[in-house]
Amino acid sequence: MEEVQTPVEDTAAKSKKKYTILYVDDEESNLRIFRMAFKREYNVLTAPGGNEAIEMLREHDIQCLITDQKMPEMTGTELLEKVLPEFPDVIRMILTGFADIEAIVKAVNKCGIYKYITKPWDKGEMKLTIDKALEAYELKSDKMKLIRQLEKANSGLEEKVELRTKELAEVNKRLMDSIKYAMTIQNAMLMSPETIKEAFTDFFILFKPLDVVSGDFYWFADFESEDVNYKFIASVDCTGHGVAGALMSMIGESLLNQIVYEHEITDAGEILDNLNIGIQDILNQSENNNHHGMDASIMIIDEDNSELYFAGAQQNLLYSDKEKIKTVKGDRISLGGYLDQERNYTTHKLPYVKGETSFYMFSDGFQDQFGGPDNKKFTVARLTESIETGLDKPMDKQRDLLEKVLTEWKGEEKQTDDIMVMGIKI
Repeated sequence: MEEVQTPVEDTAAKSKKKYTILYVDDEESNLRIFRMAFKREYNVLTAPGGNEAIEMLREHDIQCLITDQKMPEMTGTELLEKVLPEFPDVIRMILTGFADIEAIVKAVNKCGIYKYITKPWDKGEMKLTIDKALEAYELKSDKMKLIRQLEKANSGLEEKVELRTKELAEVNKRLMDSIKYAMTIQNAMLMSPETIKEAFTDFFILFKPLDVVSGDFYWFADFESEDVNYKFIASVDCTGHGVAGALMSMIGESLLNQIVYEHEITDAGEILDNLNIGIQDILNQSENNNHHGMDASIMIIDEDNSELYFAGAQQNLLYSDKEKIKTVKGDRISLGGYLDQERNYTTHKLPYVKGETSFYMFSDGFQDQFGGPDNKKFTVARLTESIETGLDKPMDKQRDLLEKVLTEWKGEEKQTDDIMVMGIKI
């Protein structure tokens, strides 16, 4: 019988894994320096040119490829473009000692690079970059394995329902194990609230998935572009919930990382424009009748210049103005779902007073929850009033207040959707 590796064993195996890195440079001294610097941490392979690198990729299990740009027979971008179709999962980085803008653009647009590094490199910074790249490699690998597992489980579910009770129970157990593992992956994908708290004066998140896994997700990034440090935070509500919503959330999280970290887009409206296009492309919505998508809002904070920007797709932003709550409305059209028209989401510039102004982002789960004396929806108006009553309290207390209001309103009614509300004080 084939031995099945549990998630705990799999995690332990990964912690002992020594990754293999291929470094390409036409100067032997550079190859020697790189080998000596990292041979203890990784399996380091080196190649003096592009053709040798391709042969090594075919002969070895390589997770990360780092190449110099300026080489006589084949440039770094030419090498990366050549290996991309055959080795799409390998993390690719380019290293150069000169500012070649065209090479950078080509590397980003055609080669799918993870990082662009300039010489001379620092060992500590290089190791940190490589470790983060390898973490991204493992997360992407886990996501793909999970998606294949879930798709396989769902594809045969309807046929298996017709089987005998015992067979159905066995299938259900395997599916639940897979979904619980999906929860582990999704939780790993979501940045911890404690980490986000470090970026803001005060912060809370009220996050209540309807099922084991959620179609709602939040996303945070701290990114520097052109000497400006931006903080990004997004609220995203995917079509459906449970497994279907979780699959969509993984697509959304991956696209947001790509848009910001790889393409370095820092305009809120443009981020939603690109997220919309990415969903349509991944789900091939121009060719089929697939209308899955997302509602989302994103807020970008430039603390250096005391500027804040917001864009929304079927989601609004609430913010405090003294003792009152004001609303900034997002555009009334969702992301994804093929429409034969161009969409341009609006970027709103907002004022804020550091340490005083609070902002609130949320999906539709809270306001759509049924309950109360007449079993009606809670509504955005009630949510706004509930937030307004707690404006003088710290964010953790505001979260407790909202949870208490939700519990009293819901009563004996079941939760109807994923619920997510975030409060941020800058």
